Amino acid sequence: MRALIPARAAGLALAGLIFAATPLAAQEACAPAILESHTAEAMVADAEMRAQAAAALEACANLAREQQRQSGEIEERVLVQIAALAGRGTLASYAADEIPQSPAILISLLEGAFDKLYPHLRALPEQENAAVMRALFFQLADQAGSRTTGSTR
Repeated sequence: MRALIPARAAGLALAGLIFAATPLAAQEACAPAILESHTAEAMVADAEMRAQAAAALEACANLAREQQRQSGEIEERVLVQIAALAGRGTLASYAADEIPQSPAILISLLEGAFDKLYPHLRALPEQENAAVMRALFFQLADQAGSRTTGSTR
């Protein structure tokens, strides 16, 4: 039990260092408050909200990449927020009869931190999880198809 206390303290110290080393503007761009107002239901009828959520998703993914580059770790709250924004935004896009496009930075983040992000994507509500997984699959398949066929689309 005593061994867990220093390990937990070290983990908290590392999280504090990650947070302190990240530029304030990047932290503000990925503020958790957007999750309260930008629900999937609210975004279906509001294209501007979907655009705001997409911008917040990209900002959070950039923050995560920066944290990973600086320390090798990504804050848990950032991963949770990325998953929530991706799930809600994708579900809202499908419900609004749009074809969702995951930001390239999200695809890049999945490539570099799949083991950290995937559990949060899987933990989304069923409809959000299905929507984001479908969108990611189609986007990755589209990218792979253009590379293997030589298409310049």
